[in-house]
Amino acid sequence: MAHAKPIIHRSINTFSLLLTSISAIIGSGWLFSAYYTAKIAGPAASLAWLIGGLFAVVIAFVFAEICSMIPVSGSSVRIPHYTHGSVLSFMFAWIIWLSYLALMATEVQAVIQYVSLYIDGLLRPDSGLSHKGYLFAAGLMFLVSFINVYSVRWLIRSNSILTVLKIAIPLVIIFIVFKNYFNPLKIIHPVGSSFMPNGWQGVFSALTTGGIVFAFNGFKQAAELAGEAEKPEKSVSFAIIGSIGICLLLFLLLQTLFFSSLTAQNLVDGWGHLHLANPNSPLASILIQDQLAWLLPLLYFAAIIAPLAAALMYCSSASRSLFGMSKNGYIPAFFQKITPQGNPHWAILTNFVLGLLFFAPLPGWNAMVSFLTSLLAVTYCVGPICLLALRYQVPDMKRPLRLPLGHLWAYSAFVICTFLIYWSGWVIISKLSLVFILGAIILIIYHARVKNAHHLAMHWRTSTWLWVYIAGLTLLSYVGNEGGKGYFSFGELFAAMLVFCALVAGLAVRFKLPASETLASLEALKLTDGDGIK
Repeated sequence: MAHAKPIIHRSINTFSLLLTSISAIIGSGWLFSAYYTAKIAGPAASLAWLIGGLFAVVIAFVFAEICSMIPVSGSSVRIPHYTHGSVLSFMFAWIIWLSYLALMATEVQAVIQYVSLYIDGLLRPDSGLSHKGYLFAAGLMFLVSFINVYSVRWLIRSNSILTVLKIAIPLVIIFIVFKNYFNPLKIIHPVGSSFMPNGWQGVFSALTTGGIVFAFNGFKQAAELAGEAEKPEKSVSFAIIGSIGICLLLFLLLQTLFFSSLTAQNLVDGWGHLHLANPNSPLASILIQDQLAWLLPLLYFAAIIAPLAAALMYCSSASRSLFGMSKNGYIPAFFQKITPQGNPHWAILTNFVLGLLFFAPLPGWNAMVSFLTSLLAVTYCVGPICLLALRYQVPDMKRPLRLPLGHLWAYSAFVICTFLIYWSGWVIISKLSLVFILGAIILIIYHARVKNAHHLAMHWRTSTWLWVYIAGLTLLSYVGNEGGKGYFSFGELFAAMLVFCALVAGLAVRFKLPASETLASLEALKLTDGDGIK
């Protein structure tokens, strides 16, 4: 008798899914972002957090509709395949997978930077890893990968405990600092500074280069695990929106703590050169400055478990990205092989090996985050495009969450995503086209060499909007004022961006898959075991 193949189990309840997203958001960002946003935006950093939270909610609702409607594992990779075909799906799968790999390595890097306080020789002077540090990083990456191979269910149970600690420890530190040093006047005007020293440009730049986008990125984890949720029609949207609200409050409290503790000596050279005893560990410097060094063991304990728990979640999402790419026929089928517990072990092993490569060219947490921000913003763009297409392709399909004014909502989210990429600056955007070209080359080579593997149809026509988008965004960045030539004012570029996004959105709707083909693909999901629509 043939043995039934292992399936991906629907075993994650609503509360666990919420904690999963919270855990991914509360990674290493809370340990560093208050410092970097303050350097860029000054006291207006709190305003930047509110704007970032609002942007995240708008984008998150888009993913909540499409992922509760089509609850499959690796949703960010697989859903674009149903709306625009293979080429578009692979290009975003390529970026999303790279992002998750880099995110996992970034969280491990954060752990090592804090552990280096007690273990000498892990870091070079530029915060990159030494040979000893590489061995330590490999050990942590292996631990994270082993837990993911063993059981997602065990992972989720362990993550729930870690998440509670990750919330409770920062709140204890915040309470003690506020009890001794809270001054409401310093929230708006710390030590006499103007509220917005770098204007609106500083506020918007803080969203990307200050780490706010990086900090909020974890809201997508609930979407990626939609195929394993017990009740995806309810739990996915609840987990996404709930995690953003809870974490936004925590980030605002941490930013307030940071401002309340600053002195005139910290700002003697202005916000851009904010002085701390150890900028590699800003919160630790604040506690020492406030004569609360006895809290350091608690802080360092959180600085280890918070990034490590986030790395567990990113490892899970990275493996499911490879799983989804294999399901779509972009890469070999062995990445679909799963353990009896329902985990794609070959995908996890591959990510463990390739994830180690990110430590060499990106020395230190800050360098990794700067690289990641633009990639993360790019991965968000596909959500609004898929939402627009699905509203035309399957207008009558059941939607557990149906956004009001869906077309306008999707367009607004797409504009936000585009601005987030633009604010990352010309230096980063100028390299994005090369990343996309490399991904296209990989797809072409695989398709040419393995023609009979999956009978994959190449949908170049339906990817037209993407190439227009990348080319146009690169041009706007070049002539803009975020590291570009500065030919146009912010207002002129804002107007041009609105028109450009409307044009690209129109192309995405025009060059989508036929409704019959999309409907057939979604109907086929009902016949699959474990990761289809139940």
